[in-house]
Amino acid sequence: MANDITTGIGLRRVRVALRDEDGTIGVPAGQGVGVAYEGLAVSGALALTLTIPDPQRVTARGDDRAYYTFQLPPTDTPTGELRVSKTSGPVMALLSGTKSWGTSPNKKVGLATDRQGDEQAVILWGCRQAIDSDEDSATFGQQLWATYILLNALATVRPSAMEDAAIGEITYSIAANDASVDEYGKTFTVIINGFTKCPYVMVITKDKFAMDAFVGDNSENEFTLSHASTWSATGVTDVYVDGVLQVISANYTIALGVITFAPAPGTGAKVIVEYEYT
Repeated sequence: MANDITTGIGLRRVRVALRDEDGTIGVPAGQGVGVAYEGLAVSGALALTLTIPDPQRVTARGDDRAYYTFQLPPTDTPTGELRVSKTSGPVMALLSGTKSWGTSPNKKVGLATDRQGDEQAVILWGCRQAIDSDEDSATFGQQLWATYILLNALATVRPSAMEDAAIGEITYSIAANDASVDEYGKTFTVIINGFTKCPYVMVITKDKFAMDAFVGDNSENEFTLSHASTWSATGVTDVYVDGVLQVISANYTIALGVITFAPAPGTGAKVIVEYEYT
Protein backbone atom coordinates (compact mmCIF):
# COMPACT_ATOMS: atom_id res chain seq x y z
CA MET A 1 0.00 0.00 0.00
CA ALA A 2 1.28 3.50 -0.80
CA ASN A 3 2.96 5.34 2.09
CA ASP A 4 3.33 2.21 4.25
CA ILE A 5 7.14 2.53 4.13
CA THR A 6 8.60 6.03 4.37
CA THR A 7 11.88 7.77 5.10
CA GLY A 8 11.82 11.16 6.84
CA ILE A 9 14.30 13.94 7.43
CA GLY A 10 14.51 17.13 9.46
CA LEU A 11 11.88 19.08 11.38
CA ARG A 12 9.96 21.68 9.43
CA ARG A 13 7.21 23.05 11.64
CA VAL A 14 5.75 22.64 15.14
CA ARG A 15 2.48 23.92 16.59
CA VAL A 16 0.98 23.69 20.06
CA ALA A 17 -2.43 24.32 21.62
CA LEU A 18 -4.02 23.80 25.01
CA ARG A 19 -5.86 20.49 25.34
CA ASP A 20 -9.58 20.83 26.05
CA GLU A 21 -11.54 18.58 28.43
CA ASP A 22 -12.82 16.57 25.46
CA GLY A 23 -9.24 15.76 24.41
CA THR A 24 -9.23 18.09 21.41
CA ILE A 25 -7.65 21.48 20.74
CA GLY A 26 -8.96 24.11 23.12
CA VAL A 27 -10.29 27.08 21.17
CA PRO A 28 -9.55 30.37 22.99
CA ALA A 29 -12.47 32.43 24.24
CA GLY A 30 -13.28 35.20 21.81
CA GLN A 31 -12.25 33.25 18.71
CA GLY A 32 -14.70 34.14 15.96
CA VAL A 33 -17.20 31.45 14.94
CA GLY A 34 -16.16 30.03 11.58
CA VAL A 35 -12.59 31.28 12.08
CA ALA A 36 -10.02 28.51 12.36
CA TYR A 37 -7.77 28.13 15.38
CA GLU A 38 -4.60 26.14 14.61
CA GLY A 39 -2.70 26.67 17.82
CA LEU A 40 0.52 28.67 18.17
CA ALA A 41 3.50 28.23 15.87
CA VAL A 42 6.66 27.19 17.71
CA SER A 43 9.12 29.09 15.53
CA GLY A 44 12.73 28.09 14.99
CA ALA A 45 12.15 24.40 15.70
CA LEU A 46 15.40 22.46 15.66
CA ALA A 47 14.55 19.04 17.08
CA LEU A 48 11.62 17.12 18.54
CA THR A 49 12.90 13.99 20.21
CA LEU A 50 10.68 11.42 21.88
CA THR A 51 11.82 8.53 24.04
CA ILE A 52 9.58 5.52 24.64
CA PRO A 53 10.54 3.77 27.90
CA ASP A 54 11.64 0.17 27.75
CA PRO A 55 9.22 -2.43 29.08
CA GLN A 56 9.92 -4.13 32.37
CA ARG A 57 11.79 -7.37 31.82
CA VAL A 58 11.71 -9.95 34.58
CA THR A 59 13.73 -13.12 34.07
CA ALA A 60 12.77 -16.39 35.71
CA ARG A 61 15.76 -18.40 36.84
CA GLY A 62 16.30 -21.82 38.31
CA ASP A 63 18.63 -24.78 38.10
CA ASP A 64 21.50 -22.34 37.51
CA ARG A 65 20.00 -20.93 34.30
CA ALA A 66 17.51 -18.40 32.96
CA TYR A 67 14.58 -20.16 31.36
CA TYR A 68 12.06 -17.40 30.57
CA THR A 69 11.89 -13.60 30.39
CA PHE A 70 8.56 -11.90 31.04
CA GLN A 71 7.90 -8.57 29.33
CA LEU A 72 5.61 -6.27 31.32
CA PRO A 73 4.30 -2.75 30.71
CA PRO A 74 6.81 0.06 31.44
CA THR A 75 6.50 1.99 34.67
CA ASP A 76 7.42 5.34 33.08
CA THR A 77 5.66 7.52 30.52
CA PRO A 78 7.29 8.56 27.23
CA THR A 79 9.35 11.71 27.51
CA GLY A 80 11.05 14.04 25.08
CA GLU A 81 12.28 17.50 24.38
CA LEU A 82 11.69 20.21 21.84
CA ARG A 83 14.63 22.49 21.02
CA VAL A 84 14.07 25.81 19.27
CA SER A 85 16.33 28.69 18.23
CA LYS A 86 13.70 31.43 18.50
CA THR A 87 12.21 32.80 21.70
CA SER A 88 8.41 33.13 21.69
CA GLY A 89 6.84 34.73 24.75
CA PRO A 90 3.29 33.57 23.89
CA VAL A 91 4.44 29.95 23.46
CA MET A 92 6.43 30.03 26.70
CA ALA A 93 3.45 31.52 28.52
CA LEU A 94 1.01 28.97 27.11
CA LEU A 95 3.21 26.01 28.04
CA SER A 96 3.96 27.32 31.53
CA GLY A 97 0.36 28.25 32.28
CA THR A 98 1.16 31.96 32.64
CA LYS A 99 0.76 35.08 30.51
CA SER A 100 2.90 37.26 28.27
CA TRP A 101 2.43 40.93 29.17
CA GLY A 102 3.72 44.40 28.47
CA THR A 103 3.40 46.96 25.69
CA SER A 104 5.22 46.29 22.43
CA PRO A 105 8.15 46.30 22.02
CA ASN A 106 8.60 45.86 25.79
CA LYS A 107 7.24 42.34 26.24
CA LYS A 108 7.71 40.13 29.28
CA VAL A 109 7.11 36.55 30.39
CA GLY A 110 7.81 34.99 33.80
CA LEU A 111 10.08 31.98 34.22
CA ALA A 112 10.33 29.46 37.08
CA THR A 113 7.11 30.87 38.54
CA ASP A 114 4.88 29.50 41.30
CA ARG A 115 2.79 27.92 38.52
CA GLN A 116 5.37 25.21 37.96
CA GLY A 117 3.67 21.88 38.46
CA ASP A 118 0.29 23.35 37.51
CA GLU A 119 0.86 23.50 33.76
CA GLN A 120 -2.11 22.65 31.54
CA ALA A 121 -2.04 19.69 29.17
CA VAL A 122 -1.34 20.52 25.53
CA ILE A 123 -1.62 18.97 22.11
CA LEU A 124 1.63 19.40 20.20
CA TRP A 125 2.41 18.36 16.66
CA GLY A 126 5.59 18.47 14.60
CA CYS A 127 6.03 17.80 10.87
CA ARG A 128 8.94 16.75 8.69
CA GLN A 129 9.42 15.94 5.04
CA ALA A 130 9.58 12.33 3.93
CA ILE A 131 9.49 10.15 0.83
CA ASP A 132 7.75 6.92 -0.05
CA SER A 133 10.70 4.53 0.20
CA ASP A 134 8.90 1.27 -0.65
CA GLU A 135 10.46 0.13 -3.92
CA ASP A 136 7.34 -1.93 -4.71
CA SER A 137 5.03 1.05 -4.28
CA ALA A 138 3.44 2.78 -7.26
CA THR A 139 4.38 6.09 -5.61
CA PHE A 140 8.00 5.15 -4.82
CA GLY A 141 10.13 8.29 -4.45
CA GLN A 142 7.12 10.59 -4.02
CA GLN A 143 7.48 13.39 -1.46
CA LEU A 144 5.36 12.95 1.67
CA TRP A 145 4.97 14.53 5.08
CA ALA A 146 5.27 12.75 8.43
CA THR A 147 3.67 14.28 11.54
CA TYR A 148 3.83 13.33 15.21
CA ILE A 149 0.81 14.41 17.27
CA LEU A 150 1.31 14.39 21.04
CA LEU A 151 -2.21 13.97 22.37
CA ASN A 152 -1.83 14.78 26.06
CA ALA A 153 1.53 16.36 26.82
CA LEU A 154 3.00 18.51 29.56
CA ALA A 155 5.94 20.79 28.82
CA THR A 156 8.42 22.61 31.04
CA VAL A 157 10.37 25.60 29.73
CA ARG A 158 14.14 25.64 30.10
CA PRO A 159 15.42 29.09 29.00
CA SER A 160 18.51 29.43 26.88
CA ALA A 161 21.92 30.25 28.27
CA MET A 162 23.58 33.50 27.30
CA GLU A 163 26.94 32.50 25.88
CA ASP A 164 29.51 34.22 23.70
CA ALA A 165 29.36 33.26 20.00
CA ALA A 166 26.49 30.82 20.58
CA ILE A 167 22.89 30.90 19.41
CA GLY A 168 20.51 30.73 22.36
CA GLU A 169 18.33 27.62 22.32
CA ILE A 170 15.09 27.29 24.27
CA THR A 171 14.36 23.72 25.40
CA TYR A 172 10.92 22.42 26.30
CA SER A 173 11.05 19.25 28.38
CA ILE A 174 8.06 17.06 27.52
CA ALA A 175 6.09 14.37 29.31
CA ALA A 176 3.84 12.52 26.83
CA ASN A 177 0.93 11.16 28.86
CA ASP A 178 -1.61 8.60 27.69
CA ALA A 179 -4.84 9.70 26.03
CA SER A 180 -7.97 7.59 25.64
CA VAL A 181 -9.17 9.68 22.67
CA ASP A 182 -7.50 10.85 19.49
CA GLU A 183 -7.11 14.45 18.33
CA TYR A 184 -10.72 14.41 17.06
CA GLY A 185 -12.03 13.40 20.50
CA LYS A 186 -12.85 9.91 19.22
CA THR A 187 -12.33 7.08 21.72
CA PHE A 188 -9.61 4.54 20.93
CA THR A 189 -10.86 0.95 20.65
CA VAL A 190 -9.11 -2.38 20.30
CA ILE A 191 -11.27 -3.21 17.26
CA ILE A 192 -10.35 -0.07 15.31
CA ASN A 193 -6.99 1.00 16.75
CA GLY A 194 -5.65 -2.12 18.42
CA PHE A 195 -5.34 -0.32 21.78
CA THR A 196 -7.33 1.86 24.18
CA LYS A 197 -4.68 4.35 25.33
CA CYS A 198 -1.92 6.12 23.44
CA PRO A 199 0.38 9.13 24.10
CA TYR A 200 1.07 10.10 20.48
CA VAL A 201 0.30 9.09 16.92
CA MET A 202 2.11 9.37 13.60
CA VAL A 203 0.31 10.64 10.50
CA ILE A 204 1.57 10.27 6.92
CA THR A 205 0.19 12.66 4.31
CA LYS A 206 0.98 13.44 0.69
CA ASP A 207 0.95 17.20 1.18
CA LYS A 208 1.60 19.36 4.26
CA PHE A 209 -0.47 18.50 7.34
CA ALA A 210 -2.79 20.98 9.08
CA MET A 211 -5.28 20.71 11.94
CA ASP A 212 -7.89 23.39 12.67
CA ALA A 213 -10.42 23.71 15.48
CA PHE A 214 -13.71 25.63 15.54
CA VAL A 215 -16.65 25.99 17.93
CA GLY A 216 -20.20 26.09 16.54
CA ASP A 217 -23.00 28.46 17.54
CA ASN A 218 -26.02 26.73 15.91
CA SER A 219 -26.12 29.49 13.28
CA GLU A 220 -22.84 29.84 11.39
CA ASN A 221 -22.47 27.15 8.75
CA GLU A 222 -19.38 28.37 6.84
CA PHE A 223 -15.98 27.52 8.35
CA THR A 224 -12.83 28.77 6.63
CA LEU A 225 -9.66 26.72 7.00
CA SER A 226 -6.49 28.47 8.14
CA HIS A 227 -4.76 27.43 4.89
CA ALA A 228 -7.81 27.89 2.69
CA SER A 229 -5.88 29.47 -0.18
CA THR A 230 -3.56 26.44 -0.48
CA TRP A 231 -6.00 23.73 0.64
CA SER A 232 -5.38 20.54 -1.34
CA ALA A 233 -8.54 19.37 -3.07
CA THR A 234 -6.80 16.11 -4.00
CA GLY A 235 -5.55 15.46 -0.43
CA VAL A 236 -7.42 13.90 2.46
CA THR A 237 -9.75 16.17 4.47
CA ASP A 238 -11.35 14.69 7.60
CA VAL A 239 -14.10 16.62 9.36
CA TYR A 240 -15.32 15.67 12.85
CA VAL A 241 -18.01 17.29 15.00
CA ASP A 242 -17.91 16.30 18.67
CA GLY A 243 -15.85 13.22 17.80
CA VAL A 244 -18.18 12.02 15.03
CA LEU A 245 -16.88 11.77 11.47
CA GLN A 246 -18.93 13.88 9.07
CA VAL A 247 -19.84 12.54 5.64
CA ILE A 248 -19.16 14.83 2.71
CA SER A 249 -22.29 15.75 0.72
CA ALA A 250 -24.52 14.36 3.48
CA ASN A 251 -23.24 16.65 6.28
CA TYR A 252 -21.11 19.25 4.52
CA THR A 253 -19.55 20.43 1.28
CA ILE A 254 -16.10 21.94 0.79
CA ALA A 255 -14.73 24.22 -1.90
CA LEU A 256 -11.66 26.47 -1.95
CA GLY A 257 -10.91 25.65 1.67
CA VAL A 258 -14.34 26.68 2.96
CA ILE A 259 -16.53 24.05 4.65
CA THR A 260 -20.28 24.57 4.47
CA PHE A 261 -22.36 22.53 6.92
CA ALA A 262 -26.02 21.64 6.58
CA PRO A 263 -27.29 22.06 9.24
CA ALA A 264 -24.93 24.35 11.17
CA PRO A 265 -23.02 22.77 14.08
CA GLY A 266 -24.80 23.31 17.40
CA THR A 267 -23.87 25.78 20.09
CA GLY A 268 -20.61 24.72 21.69
CA ALA A 269 -20.05 21.87 19.18
CA LYS A 270 -16.34 21.24 18.63
CA VAL A 271 -15.36 20.98 14.97
CA ILE A 272 -11.94 19.48 14.20
CA VAL A 273 -10.62 19.40 10.65
CA GLU A 274 -7.46 17.64 9.52
CA TYR A 275 -6.43 18.34 5.96
CA GLU A 276 -3.58 18.76 3.52
CA TYR A 277 -2.31 21.92 1.90
CA THR A 278 0.40 22.75 -0.60
